[in-house]
Amino acid sequence: MKKILPAMLALAATLCGCISFEYDGTREPEPSASVKVFSDKAKIKQPFQVMGKAVVSGDYMDVSRDRLEEKLVSEAESVGADAVLITSQEVVRSAAGRNTNPLYMSSFDYDDSSPSWRAIYRDVDLTYGNVRGTPSDTGTLSRYRRIIKAEFLKYRPAEAATEKKKATSPAAEEKAAPAEKAPEQK
Repeated sequence: MKKILPAMLALAATLCGCISFEYDGTREPEPSASVKVFSDKAKIKQPFQVMGKAVVSGDYMDVSRDRLEEKLVSEAESVGADAVLITSQEVVRSAAGRNTNPLYMSSFDYDDSSPSWRAIYRDVDLTYGNVRGTPSDTGTLSRYRRIIKAEFLKYRPAEAATEKKKATSPAAEEKAAPAEKAPEQK
C-alpha cells in the first residue's frame, strides 16, 4: 500500500491540471480563518490596506475560474489576508502547435477484414476524401491560459481609521484652529 500511494498521488497531480501562483507582498504571522472575495472595490465596506499582489493562472481546458479563486483564497488565508480583490481576469493564448491527428479518418484507418467495408472504403476515399483534403492534413492547436490578478487585503481597525480621517481632514483642522485662537482673542 505504501508503494501505491505515491504513484496514485503523482497520477492525480498529473490529471488535475496545474495551477501557477505568484505573490509579492507582506505576510502576517498568523493565518486567517476566512477570506472574502471581491471583484468591485466599492463593495468593500471596511477600511483596508493592500498587503500584496497575486497572480494565479492555469490551463483554460483543465482549470476552472472557481479553482483559481479557491487557490487565491487558500493562499490569502496562509499569508493572513482578510479579503481578496480581483483586479483583472483574462484568457490569453499561451501556445500553438500542430495537431498530429488527421482531420478525418480514411479507409486505411478501418479494418478491412469484412467485405462489406469495401463499398464504404470506395465511397469515403473517392467522394469525401478529396473534399476535406488528404488524410495527412492536420490543423493547428492553440492552448489558452486563464489568468486572475488580485490584491490581498488586510482590514484596518475601524477606530484607528476614523481617528486617522479626523486628524487629516481639513474640517478637523479648521475646527481645531479657531478653538486654539478663541482664548487669545478674549
